[in-house]
Amino acid sequence: MNKHFLKKIRDNMPESLKYITASLFRNKLIKNKDYTAFTKLLENRDFLNEVEVKEYQFNELKKILIYANDNVPYYSKLFKQVGFYPQTMKSIVEMNVIPLLTKEIIRENFDELISTEKVPGGHYVATTGGSSGEPLKVLLDYHSVFKENAFVNHFRGKLGYNNSDKIATFRGVEFGNKLWQFNPMQNELIFSPFKLSERTLTKYIDKINKFKPSYLNGYLSSIHFLSKLMSENGIDFKYPIKGIFLISENIDIKQRDFVEKIFNVPTITFYGHSERCIIAEELSSNEYEFNPFYGYTELISLGNDKFEISGTGFLNKTMPLIRYKTDDVCMKGKNFYKIDGSRKSNLGLYGHNGEFFSQAAFNFHSEVFNNVVNYQFVQNHKGKVDLLLVVNKFFSSDEIVSIKKEIDKKTKDVILFDIKVVDHLILTKRGKFKMFINNLIYD
Repeated sequence: MNKHFLKKIRDNMPESLKYITASLFRNKLIKNKDYTAFTKLLENRDFLNEVEVKEYQFNELKKILIYANDNVPYYSKLFKQVGFYPQTMKSIVEMNVIPLLTKEIIRENFDELISTEKVPGGHYVATTGGSSGEPLKVLLDYHSVFKENAFVNHFRGKLGYNNSDKIATFRGVEFGNKLWQFNPMQNELIFSPFKLSERTLTKYIDKINKFKPSYLNGYLSSIHFLSKLMSENGIDFKYPIKGIFLISENIDIKQRDFVEKIFNVPTITFYGHSERCIIAEELSSNEYEFNPFYGYTELISLGNDKFEISGTGFLNKTMPLIRYKTDDVCMKGKNFYKIDGSRKSNLGLYGHNGEFFSQAAFNFHSEVFNNVVNYQFVQNHKGKVDLLLVVNKFFSSDEIVSIKKEIDKKTKDVILFDIKVVDHLILTKRGKFKMFINNLIYD
């Protein structure tokens, strides 16, 4: 069945029917051949020695490099220019002659980075803002969704998760004025973090108690805000949950400790990004190991035991990203690596009633930002925000209306945005850019 059609049916069917048909949608995920194959691969990792793991990684890396050379115009030209021949590659160090792939290079060579081969299953557009605020569009294979889910669910298994467990998720999904929406594919009830406040808390808790999830999942900032409201109002869940999965944000240790204390369960997290080049599991407290089956990760020394993270992903052929520079940094920890992805869980905006919108919530997956070079949020009053845009020569004033509609999907009736086109954004005294400037005055 066409994946666009399936998604449209899922998103538009009545809520009651979603629950009835949940197992059918769930089977589309867990019985998919890609999901099954990668799940088995990850389960068998414990039976492989280090040499076998490196051999698998090298073979997958070589496959994607050969594919890029044969099917992607940008790489065909680049590899020839630098004298790189993936077909004869015998060592990973040989690929060091390939220049790093930056976000700017992707924007400037977008069409040339698309495979000329029609990838089975098709592709979709993913847009990520990142901490810099500069929108980046990439194309991803539809089948990479199933592969990605195999990694995520394997990671969740560290806390005893299985495919039949229910999850209550707090993340920035758009579903209008509703407070929640059921996702049958993941057996999860997704709650809007944008409408959570002291006024709506009881509705959220009542729905969670009725749904009876085994796990919470989502932004640390949103789950921390929920736990604070519960603590301040003397409200608890009517039954215990098993654990909490934290996504899309760096870990604030104080927030994490508070959440674990309130719910009396462990939390775990992983590092990843929309471009699907790198994934890393948390193996000890706030320390991560990069998964060699997902991609090839390069740590480029910045000195003082700090490294810039770059990667080549194995899951995507429509637009393979090779030696992709993430702009994230990691440091050597006690056993593994500490990662700074610049996605702070304590940075964000505040709504009229004190609702908190973390930085991760404003990762817009939309093409309405195609002609926006950079953007920045500035807040001086609760429930009011200036959105500053630096635009290119193709931008028209009509696009402001489209951007307003896109933002309203997330924040309608909670934050009023004043969108302004400017020549330059606000920098710190040291000349650094911050996507969020919060000078909040509670009035």
